[in-house]
Amino acid sequence: MKHSIFVIPIIILMAWSYLQAENKQLQTTQKVYKHSKEELKNKCDTCHDMREGNEYFHMPVKIGTCTACHNVNTDTKDLLRIKESPEMCILCHSSKRTTYYEDKYQHPAIKQRGCTGCHDPHSGERQFRLKHDKRKDLCLSCHTEKKEWINSVKNKHGAIFLEDGGCFFCHDPHGTNRPKMLKAPTSKDLCLSCHNKPLKRDEDGKMLLNMKEHLENNTKWHGPIITGNCVGCHNPHGSDNHRMLKGPYPSKSIEKFKPESYFCFICHDSEKITQAFTTTFTNFRRNDKNLHTVHVQKSSIVCGTCHEFHAVKEQIPLLKDKTTFAGTKFSLNYMKNIDGGSCNPICHNKREYKRGPEAKK
Repeated sequence: MKHSIFVIPIIILMAWSYLQAENKQLQTTQKVYKHSKEELKNKCDTCHDMREGNEYFHMPVKIGTCTACHNVNTDTKDLLRIKESPEMCILCHSSKRTTYYEDKYQHPAIKQRGCTGCHDPHSGERQFRLKHDKRKDLCLSCHTEKKEWINSVKNKHGAIFLEDGGCFFCHDPHGTNRPKMLKAPTSKDLCLSCHNKPLKRDEDGKMLLNMKEHLENNTKWHGPIITGNCVGCHNPHGSDNHRMLKGPYPSKSIEKFKPESYFCFICHDSEKITQAFTTTFTNFRRNDKNLHTVHVQKSSIVCGTCHEFHAVKEQIPLLKDKTTFAGTKFSLNYMKNIDGGSCNPICHNKREYKRGPEAKK
């Protein structure tokens, strides 16, 4: 009984101290951002517009737990529990924790502007509460150099303008372990994730072939395909050149030869065409007479008339089985032999060539 005389006042004092501490948390004048005592009697939506007309709501807003993110009195702007939005957001959005802390290539905007640079933290009219149209406008609001490019080029990549993807088809907006925050190991993997079916070409309305199927059925590939580098030839954001090529290339099957009209020569040696007599630059020759010169330089036949750009069935240097020339489709009827070969298309009678004793084996 004697002990209780001392214990009871101590308990009362502790309770009073606790209540004072709680009150200080709510009412201290040292806090930069705070609610008044009267404001604390109300629910958040009494003063704050919850934009109930929006379709997409952040879950804490939807269930009325605003204090999951906010403290009613705090030193942080917007009354956030944690000063920086990425750190606070990933407390719940744990799937993004690896991206934020570990991925090698992260979106700089997250550290510069926080998650709320792209997402509305409360509600929005678009999925994921994005602040701009998902297709491209969100990205282009910062990437202004790409906006100028996409708006100015003649041939645009249709994927950029699709409602259900846009830039997100190829890039992860948060980050990955791949350069440019790409979603797949190579550009070929990315391209084939869409080009696995016939697609309509924006520049002329014609149908693009199912490239995935084409590569599966034709296993001898062009070098850039082997290395998974579609963007070695194509600009994925668009180009003034047809088929979004990164450099000039004739759009017709007949065109007067000019080396500067073929960006192929970034990789291929132009002397394969220009050296009228050679035993080294090409195997397509009759003795030392260069038959590439005859066809391309003298007859103005474009390389793509005979050669496939992506893949063929045989090891012959990407020669087409069938081609279209001057609007007519026909077979090349090419036959290879140990010292040359022959072809029998409709543009000329069957002709044979032999390289002679200096032919490469």
